[in-house]
Formats: sequence, C-alpha cells, structure tokens
Amino acid sequence: MIEANGPAMKWTESIVVARPREQVHAAIADEHRLMEWSAWPKATGFSCAVDGDGTSIGSAIVFRDRAGTEQGRQLLTRVATDRVEYRLRNRGPFGREMTPEVDFRLEALDDTRTRVHLDFRAAAPLPPGARHLAEAILGRRVRRLHVEDLEGLKAHVETSRPREPEK
Repeated sequence: MIEANGPAMKWTESIVVARPREQVHAAIADEHRLMEWSAWPKATGFSCAVDGDGTSIGSAIVFRDRAGTEQGRQLLTRVATDRVEYRLRNRGPFGREMTPEVDFRLEALDDTRTRVHLDFRAAAPLPPGARHLAEAILGRRVRRLHVEDLEGLKAHVETSRPREPEK
C-alpha cells in the first residue's frame, strides 16, 4: 500500500492500440502474455516467472536476480472489462521494500481501437529529503520504462493474430 501521506511518484501514460478492447485486455490480464511485451525484464536483467495460472486474482509475476534471489512480485489484484490492476512489492532504494501500484484502464474508442492508460503510483520508503531525491532519479527511469511498456504492448497486440479464448 502507498504510504498515508500519498505517493510522490504518480502519473498516467496513454497510447492508442489499433485493436479491439478485448484483444488488448487479453494481453494485459494474462501475466504470461504481459511478459512477452514488457520492457522490465530486459531493463532490469531479472528473470521472471509466473506464480499461479497467470490470469486469476492472486497470480503473480516473480522477479529474480541473476543469483536467483527474489527481488519482487507483481500481483494481479483486479480484472474487469475495462481495467486490470497490479500491486507490486519490490526492493527499492537501499533494499527497502516498495509497494508500487500499476493500473491499466482500457477505453474502447470504436470497434477497432483502444486507448490504454497506465496509471502509476509509488512512494520511496525513505525520509523526506532522501525520498524526494530518490524519487526524482527513479521517476525518470520508471516513467521511461512505462512508455516503453505501452509501446511494446501496442506492437505486440497489433502484430499478433487474435488468440482463441481458452475453454
């Protein structure tokens, strides 16, 4: 959960994907598919594995460093027709635990296009002065990776053939 005094890092990034909302939703709400387009594994050098089935509430993407030590989890907490929410627990500055929140909001523009909004909220678990400095540095990198994530989602969904729903 975000600290009581609120997140200092908070933003929304958006992109339009030339595919129906259902196709875009499927690429976000399935953690296996999400890892196909996410910029984070390459940027961090972490290996990622899904703990659970990858589509049910409580499933998580587990991030491990090269030594195999768990560095964080991205937990699937809500799936709705127009929204997918993830809550993270990961090591932040100086090894302190952070709990970022990432929500994807999907807005059908028409039958063939979907606007995706990525909402991010986080607070570095540090005293005020150090917190502001760490968030200024972290914020630039994290926001850039969120933009890359959305671009990766767009490229992945627009170049993939629709998958049949599993029965």
